[in-house]
Amino acid sequence: MPVEEQVVKWIEKNEDKILSDLCELIRRPSLTGEELCGQEWIMKKWGDMGLTLDVFEPNVRELFQRFPQYAQYPSSWIPELDMPLKFQDVCTYEQLAASEFAERLTYRNRPNVVGIKKGRGDGRSLILNGHVDVVTVGNRKSWSHDPFSAVRENGVIYGRGSCDMKGGLISMTAALEAVISCGVPLCGDVIMQSVVNEEHSGNGSLACVAKGYTADAVVCTEPSGSQAFSVVSGGGIYFDISVSGKEVHTGARWKDGKQDGISAIEKMAIVINELIGVEAELNRDGTVVSLGLGHIRGGTYATSTAASCTVSGVAYFSPALGHGDDGIKRVKTGLRRGITRACEKDGWLSRHSPELMFSHYTAAYQCDENSEIVKTLRESAASVLGKEIHPVAISSCDAGRIGNILRIPCIIYGPGNMALAHSVDEHIEETQVIEAAKAIALIVLRWCGSTEHSKVSTTDAVHNRA
Repeated sequence: MPVEEQVVKWIEKNEDKILSDLCELIRRPSLTGEELCGQEWIMKKWGDMGLTLDVFEPNVRELFQRFPQYAQYPSSWIPELDMPLKFQDVCTYEQLAASEFAERLTYRNRPNVVGIKKGRGDGRSLILNGHVDVVTVGNRKSWSHDPFSAVRENGVIYGRGSCDMKGGLISMTAALEAVISCGVPLCGDVIMQSVVNEEHSGNGSLACVAKGYTADAVVCTEPSGSQAFSVVSGGGIYFDISVSGKEVHTGARWKDGKQDGISAIEKMAIVINELIGVEAELNRDGTVVSLGLGHIRGGTYATSTAASCTVSGVAYFSPALGHGDDGIKRVKTGLRRGITRACEKDGWLSRHSPELMFSHYTAAYQCDENSEIVKTLRESAASVLGKEIHPVAISSCDAGRIGNILRIPCIIYGPGNMALAHSVDEHIEETQVIEAAKAIALIVLRWCGSTEHSKVSTTDAVHNRA
C-alpha cells in the first residue's frame, strides 16, 4: 500500500480518538494569560508521540531588544490586563517595566511548547504553528452549552477555542502522529509549535523566532476552513482618540449669544467624520483598510456638556497597504491626517488638539502564492478532498509575525470557520478537523519526506476510497 494511503487510513481509523483529543483540549480552559493547563496537555501528548520537547517562557525584554518593530506587551483575558498601556507611537519595554502592570503582565507559568521530529537531515524542514490561548467567554448564559464542556452534537464540537484554534492544533498533531505511527522516515525536520498569547500580542510565536526556530516553510493552522487556505495575514492597529470640551450646565451653554459650553461629544463627531473620509480615500481603488469605531464614552450628565469624550477603535488593513512596518506607518499616518483635518475645520479642536494613543499593532503579511509550499498544500488538499481548494483572506495571525521576520513562506491552513472565532456557541465541524489532518499529513510527507514515497494524485485511492 502506498505510504500516503497508509497515513490517511491511520487517520480515518483513529478518527474518534482524534476528535476525543480535541474535546480534551477544549475542556482545558487555556484563556490568554492562563495557558498552562492547555500546554500541559500538549506536553504529554507530544511527549507520548516521541517528539523532542522544548518548553520555555517568552523573555519579554529580549523580544523588545531583538524585534522592536513587532514586540508587544503581554496580554491577558482579564479586562484590566488586556492592552492597558497606551503609547503615542510604539510600545517599549521601558514603559512596561516602569508601569503598575510590570509584575502582572509577564509569561510566568505561560510556556511555549515546541515538539521536534528530526529528519535524516537531507530534506526540507517544516514548522506547524498554532496557539493554545483562547479568548474570554463573555456571558456564559448566552451559550447553549457550557463553553468548556466540548459537547459533540450533530457532527460539530462546541466550545471556546474549538475553532480558534484548538481544532488546528489537533489537526496538525494528528497529522504528524499518523506519519510517526506508520513508521514513515522523514528527510527533513518537522517542528510543531503550540504558542501562548497569540491574542492581542503574538509574543509566543515571536519567542520561537527569537529561540532560533526556522524552517523552509511554515503552515499556520488558523481556521481557514479545510477546503480553503490563505497566503494573507492582515494587520491591525488598536487606538484611542480623546477630545476635551468645556463642561457647563446645558442651560448655560450659550452666554451673551456665544457658545460657552463645549461638548466633547459633538466635537468628536467632527473627528469621526474625517476619519471615515480618510478610510474612503485609502479604499478608493479597492478595500485595503477597515475602520472599526467600536466604543465611545464621554460626559457625565445629560444636563451638562461633556468635558471629555474618547472613542476606541481598530483599523484592520491588508498587505496591499504595506507589508511589515510600512503598513503600520501608513495607517498611523492616516489616523493622524484625519485628526489634523478635523482641527483645520473647527476652531475649538485647533486650540485643543485631540490626543491619539495606541495600544497594539500588528503588521500585515503576504506569502507568494506561487511558492512551492502553496503548490504542495494545494495538491495535498486536493488529494484528500477530490477538488481544488480556494484562497481566502484571513485577519491578523501569527503567520504574519513569523513570515515578516524570518522571510520564509508562511501559509494559513486549518479547520474551522473564522467567522465563529470569539463568538457565542463557537464550534467546529468534525469533518473539517479530519480533512485538515489528512491534508497536513500529506504536506508533511511531500515536503519533508523522501522522494521514493509514492504520491497520490487527486484521482486515486486517497480520495476515492473515502
